[in-house]
Amino acid sequence: MALADGRGVHHVVWCVEPGSWQAVRAFWEETIGVPLDELDLPELGLKILISWHGGVEIMTPAYATGPMVEPARQFLAARGEGVYAVVYDIRDIESVVASFTARGGRLQFREAIPPDAVDARGLSDGKRFSILQAGFDDFHGVRICLQEQLPE
Repeated sequence: MALADGRGVHHVVWCVEPGSWQAVRAFWEETIGVPLDELDLPELGLKILISWHGGVEIMTPAYATGPMVEPARQFLAARGEGVYAVVYDIRDIESVVASFTARGGRLQFREAIPPDAVDARGLSDGKRFSILQAGFDDFHGVRICLQEQLPE
């Protein structure tokens, strides 16, 4: 549930083995009834199934290389398939990142996705905006990814 100013859980990210891809897709689309868009992101080393309206993202390390391949493989080796991260929509990412790191959060990655890349990755429903992201390692059992959407 989002707070009055739009903050809240944006979506939940699952990580699955490449061999589970079709079965997981069938489960979400046919069993639960959530239509998923497929994104091929070789620049990250991932394939993604996503439903913004359903609040779910399913990722798999589909390539030999890419900045997200090793973290995904390490997650799968340590925990098996499951919830990889919770993506939380925030305002003022810089102050929240500073507060999170001051409380012991370990920053795993930062990314700025410009409007053209948001469009190319299919991350928008037609609105033009950029996304600032900051992903953290496990913090009390969950990975948190902060994101701030900035209108163009």
